[in-house]
This record gives sequence, C-alpha cells and structure tokens, in this order.
Amino acid sequence: MKKIGKMIRFLSSSIIVFVVLAYVGQFLFKLLWKFDIFNIQSYRIMYEYWENGGVFNTFRDCSLGVCLILLPIAWLILSYKLYKYGLGKFFGKPFITLYRRLTRPKNMEIEHVSIKNLGSKDKTLDEIIKDKIEQEGGNKGASHEAANLRKQIAAKIEENEKQ
Repeated sequence: MKKIGKMIRFLSSSIIVFVVLAYVGQFLFKLLWKFDIFNIQSYRIMYEYWENGGVFNTFRDCSLGVCLILLPIAWLILSYKLYKYGLGKFFGKPFITLYRRLTRPKNMEIEHVSIKNLGSKDKTLDEIIKDKIEQEGGNKGASHEAANLRKQIAAKIEENEKQ
C-alpha cells in the first residue's frame, strides 16, 4: 500500500512539474529560437533540415539542441526534488533562503545545527575524567604522583642503608 501511495505522489508531482515546465519551456523556446515545442511541424522542419545535409554549427543551433536534450532531464530531476521535499518546501525554499540572507547578519549564519544532543544530561569530558580519578582512588595530580615517588625512593634508600 505504501508503494502505491509513493507512486501516486511521484506521478502527481511529475504532472505538476511537467505542466509548469511545459509553459515555461514553450515561452522560452518561442522567445529565443522561434521553436514551438508542442507543434510537430517545428520538429519536422528541423528533421528535414538535418536530412538534407544541414549542419547545426552555430551557437544558436547547438544551444537549441542541448536545451531540447536537457528538457526531459530537468523534468525528471525537478519531479524527484518535488516528490522528495514536498510542494511547500520545494517552492518555499528560495524565499526562505532569501529571507534569511536579508535578515540575519553575516556572523550569525550557521550552516547546520544538530539538535540531537541539546538538552541532554550527559557529562562533559572533564566531568567524566574527574569521576574516573575519584573511582581509582583520589586525586592523581602531579603533586600526588610526586609524593608517591618520593616515598618509594626514600623506602629504597632505607633498604640499601640497612644492608
């Protein structure tokens, strides 16, 4: 059942992206190349030109070909992004980013904040070390170790004097 729901959600997002991309694409293609992407006659003219030995060697012709190839790829990528983020996040993300850039100072920009460990009562590293030292038998600072070392040396010297 989940797979069917995901499939329906992806298809609906694909249809939405297709409709929006079709209108935007048709406007841009007519404006830049005088090419109607929904008219079969435009494709037929381009095919006949190619078959009669025509070469697409100008920037304008090559850019038309690249855009025709990239149009379905852009459709699939945008469909997946819309499916993954949802409609609100997909269309709202540019506005949220712009709002944050305009309202936040540069020194307050934080790329990523993990809320996972905030508010937990875990001990800090210093507290863990202090607890471990107390469990082992008191403060193991430098003065404590030096005092133990002196006692050991004094005991060795006394043993050597006795012999």
